[in-house]
Amino acid sequence: MSLCLSKLLRHATLLSLCAAGLHAQTPTQPNPNNPLEPKEDTCVVSGLVVAKSDGTPLKGATVHLWSGEDREHTIAAKSGADGRFELKNVPAGQYHMSVSRNGFFSVEYGQKKTSDPGAMFSLRAGERKTDLMFRLGRAGVITGRVFNEDGEPMANVFVSAQRFAYENGHRELQMKAQGESNDLGEFRLFGLAPGRYYVSAEETKWNHVVGDRTFTDAAKGGEKGYSKIYYPDAADPSGASLLVVKEGEELPSIDFLMKQIPVYRISGKVVDQATKPGRGHPPSFVEVFRRGQRTDWITYSANRQQKPDGSFEIAEVPPGEYTVMAMLFDEGKMYSTQQDVDVFSADIEGLLLTVGSGATIPGRIIWEGKPSLGTGNLNVYLESDQSRFGYRGTDHVDENWQFTIKEVLDGTYNVKVNGLDKDCYIKEVRFGENALPDTEFRVKGTGGNLELTVSSAGAEIDGAVLNKDDLPATGVWVVAVPQENKRKYLRLFRSELTDQYGKFELHGLAPGKYKLFSWEGIESNAWEDPDFLKEYETKGTAIEVQEADKKRADLKVIPDTGSDAKTE
Repeated sequence: MSLCLSKLLRHATLLSLCAAGLHAQTPTQPNPNNPLEPKEDTCVVSGLVVAKSDGTPLKGATVHLWSGEDREHTIAAKSGADGRFELKNVPAGQYHMSVSRNGFFSVEYGQKKTSDPGAMFSLRAGERKTDLMFRLGRAGVITGRVFNEDGEPMANVFVSAQRFAYENGHRELQMKAQGESNDLGEFRLFGLAPGRYYVSAEETKWNHVVGDRTFTDAAKGGEKGYSKIYYPDAADPSGASLLVVKEGEELPSIDFLMKQIPVYRISGKVVDQATKPGRGHPPSFVEVFRRGQRTDWITYSANRQQKPDGSFEIAEVPPGEYTVMAMLFDEGKMYSTQQDVDVFSADIEGLLLTVGSGATIPGRIIWEGKPSLGTGNLNVYLESDQSRFGYRGTDHVDENWQFTIKEVLDGTYNVKVNGLDKDCYIKEVRFGENALPDTEFRVKGTGGNLELTVSSAGAEIDGAVLNKDDLPATGVWVVAVPQENKRKYLRLFRSELTDQYGKFELHGLAPGKYKLFSWEGIESNAWEDPDFLKEYETKGTAIEVQEADKKRADLKVIPDTGSDAKTE
């Protein structure tokens, strides 16, 4: 009996301990080791994605939340079969939010129409935002065929739909959809938001073989090739037709009849002064691209791999202004040089492209005020608009605030800094012996010391924007435009979108006089165009700031007039 009783007591004790353990686990506590467990002071964002036409829930839509200050994390989720989505553990802060799905055009939080930029999305610590609704509209489609002068279908023709947008103070075409024609000459451009588009067609060069003149009977200046055309048959957008795409609409029969025009050849030699001697000419290729048209990226190249001695010949180049770029590759590095040429009525022969190792540019950051950094690494980089490949020399800034950018090619660059706190601004740039009026400088042959004076005491302007009904204006641009004689210095502009409460904050303003504007329904960066600003000069709110100022300004939004110049 005693043995049985002992066993029963032990069994009862185990049951009691298990019960106590289960009882202790009943309250739900955040588990810091479980990434799926909600964390304290973080936010939850959830909602529903439906089709705009009939309210049907949409499965598989991508919901993306992103912040300009946090570049280390991607916050995104897919909607389920019921159209619902949920994002957990979102840090408090300001965000943009977008939703996309195949067959529909993307939308952003706060958009009233597709040309709007969307609103900032503010989250407070511990906030739960669970009532979001996104209605996605069906995307538009443009279809057609491409024929040659004999009426035969042309394959591998590059077709694109483009819209005008502002970039660096002027309007230029930007591609919104692109594709190639198939063996029947058919093309299909999809995913288009409602709006007006230019459509162009151009024969691709990357899979197009043209023989050396040595083996052909082509006389100099007597060759013909296909030129780029804008629908229906214009050489440039000024003579083209604007195609209006409505929500969910397909525009069929947008057909092209390609035209042959006189074309020319560019020939010359690449001279290697960058790599180690005695090892033969390293792998190289030469490309030609239209000068001053960064979005028009079709290139001309008969054979990317050039001859062993560095000589090259590029055929079927239509008349125009071009940049010729030579690139060498050696031990994992790329070296390049470029030269402008004008092709109008004759071949370009004997072009000499000398590739050097580039300049070395040492530099340092000089702080005015206490050093103040944002998230991520502090880097200085050089950005060139001249190169189609967007050359960016860069280096990490060390603990002594020094950096060295190596192998910088000849050209004109803008210097930029990543990793500064939002209240900082670049006060002065010196290259060599010269103080520069802006952040732009030119490298030719040799480098020089680059000194950046950075102030951590930029001014701040915050406030709120009301619409015509005196309600918060959400998702509208607020811009601080510098005084007129400084508007060519684009680094002085500051812009921000209002959040869901119509509030805004502009940080890192250099001391000076500004005008504040808030526009409804305009394109990003339109304010950098002097012609655009002329119409609104009297509607801005004048304000002057000094170092470390914190000022408030409440604004009335300038209403959308529906002008094509502002919305297309």
